[in-house]
Amino acid sequence: MQINTDKTKIMAFFETPALLRAQGGQHQPGPTMPPFHVYSPFPTSNPRSYPIHEVFQFEYLGLIWDPKLTMHLATVEAIRRASQGQALALAVSYSL
Repeated sequence: MQINTDKTKIMAFFETPALLRAQGGQHQPGPTMPPFHVYSPFPTSNPRSYPIHEVFQFEYLGLIWDPKLTMHLATVEAIRRASQGQALALAVSYSL
């Protein structure tokens, strides 16, 4: 069994400004190794490190998640879809 690091994403929730300063900002990769990675010494004899991409919004089960869990992006998307559906229903009703 193997983790597919190309498809794996990470998002840190509720990071405080002090924690961000301690980490050096928005998890910018350092000169030697990115801050989020999977370390794999098995099954090969030489260990490898696989970077994991950090995202600042993620769609999961139809909701758009953001680091502060404000659900603002999900609300905007729901309003957009509802407006689009209403416009389609009005267009169909006018064409009848």
